[in-house]
Amino acid sequence: MAPLSATVFWACKDEPDPRTVADNKSEAVDTSKIKAKVRKVLGETDLQRKNTEKWSKLRFGQVVSEKDRIRTGAESEAVMAINDGSSLWITELSDVVLDAEIFDSLNHQVSVRVNNGAVLFDVQKQPTGRTVNFTTGVATAAIRGTAGFVASVNGQMVTSLKQGLVSVNSIAGNTGEVVQNQTLIVGKNGVIKNLNLKSSGTKALSIELSNVNIWGMGPESEEFEKALTDFDNEYEKRREEFAKKVNFRANPLPDTLMLPSVTLQARVNPGIVVTVMGESDTVPESGIYQRTVEWADDSYGPKRFSVTCSEGDIEIECFTWKSNYTPASKPAGEDASADFAARADSIAAAEAAAAAAAEAAAAEKAAAEKATGKNAAGKKADQADASAANEKKTTKSVNVSLKLVGGKTERKHLDPPATEYKTNLKFSLAGITDADISEIASVIVKRKGEVVQSFNNVSALTYEVPVSIDLNTIAKFDIEIALKSGKKIRTTKTYEVFCFRRNHMGKARNCVQYDKVDGGGCDESHAEEYEAVKGQLKED
Repeated sequence: MAPLSATVFWACKDEPDPRTVADNKSEAVDTSKIKAKVRKVLGETDLQRKNTEKWSKLRFGQVVSEKDRIRTGAESEAVMAINDGSSLWITELSDVVLDAEIFDSLNHQVSVRVNNGAVLFDVQKQPTGRTVNFTTGVATAAIRGTAGFVASVNGQMVTSLKQGLVSVNSIAGNTGEVVQNQTLIVGKNGVIKNLNLKSSGTKALSIELSNVNIWGMGPESEEFEKALTDFDNEYEKRREEFAKKVNFRANPLPDTLMLPSVTLQARVNPGIVVTVMGESDTVPESGIYQRTVEWADDSYGPKRFSVTCSEGDIEIECFTWKSNYTPASKPAGEDASADFAARADSIAAAEAAAAAAAEAAAAEKAAAEKATGKNAAGKKADQADASAANEKKTTKSVNVSLKLVGGKTERKHLDPPATEYKTNLKFSLAGITDADISEIASVIVKRKGEVVQSFNNVSALTYEVPVSIDLNTIAKFDIEIALKSGKKIRTTKTYEVFCFRRNHMGKARNCVQYDKVDGGGCDESHAEEYEAVKGQLKED
């Protein structure tokens, strides 16, 4: 964060009126059409904001908007999450610009300009009229949902896919298509070369393409194709050996997700590196992989989470989770209650069937007892056995945990003139499947010891609880899971809602004294403004 300069103290003589300065700074109003959040930064990675020449260090959690430029040094990389859950993985020695263009309410495109280096991507399926385009100096690749990489090497474009389909158009007017396990190269002259490589879309191939001394030959040469084919053959042998020892057993996802997040779980060989949406985790000794992924509230529709298992430079596609995000509140014109009604009907039907089966079983048992002359003592013994069995079943041991959407602490800057922050506290139950959900007795959310909302007939793994917090207040919400075994799991969600009104001169997001970074305007976190006001926050 840039230090606070003396020139920001507007009471000083001969300084301009802050209202005039603020009104002239259009950057203070965030009109970005696209935002990507930085999920990982490794090594020397820099950010250049649009319309500036200044470079600063790219930071974890930072928001990157259109026209912003990112560059990476040797052995450096950055992973960014787009609001729909798509992921961009900028590799070493790369120079990339993010852009967006909106044609109307239904048609828009995100553009990633690769000046140099490579960008690995895992793009969620895009609605009709929406695309993610990767451009270089010689061609454009249009993507609507796929995984692989696009690179610019020695002035030539490489499009390489693990899965999906991509259309490529060169500036010379040539066109081509890339499908799974294919790599397409557009030369400086616009010539297109399509190669069938099983290593297509892998990080290993992107590195090989940047290292091998074949680019002077041009993609149309025989030497070029032979060099890549030889690499692919050797890589495939090693990958087949690796695939034999990988054991990936995934916990299934429900068909419908109600919250804009999900916790992925699986059992995997310890030591294997598992990558989902560009984020990698080494599986611990327990053999349990777990990762929570998030996306924007309004990014409705199908969600796909492809899993890569790797060891060194060898990677394989080991699984793909699929579901559909259909929240409780949908845009106008959509039936927001349809999914809940269908689910309610399904539950009701299941309960009716179970009741009928139980009634039939009871009648059959009564008839059998009458026919065999079983006495009351025998019945009582049977009932005791059944009760003991049910009790044993009820107290089944399960490992459940709480996952909070947005982390344990969320800091929210409340723009004037608002005095109250309203949101939904979102969380999910992890480490448990639908099959074991009956082991949960209740889920309770409290604030200052008072119940905000309770769920006693637990039938879901994801939850949303409406909450409100006053301005300049720290509010803590306690979440408790009670199991039928008597065990309880607790966690706390904290909201810090703040605004230093003296910094805003009557207009929302008109930063005057604080958060003046990259030449002016408010940064996403309002970090300096928070430091100025945090001592005034009251706990409620």
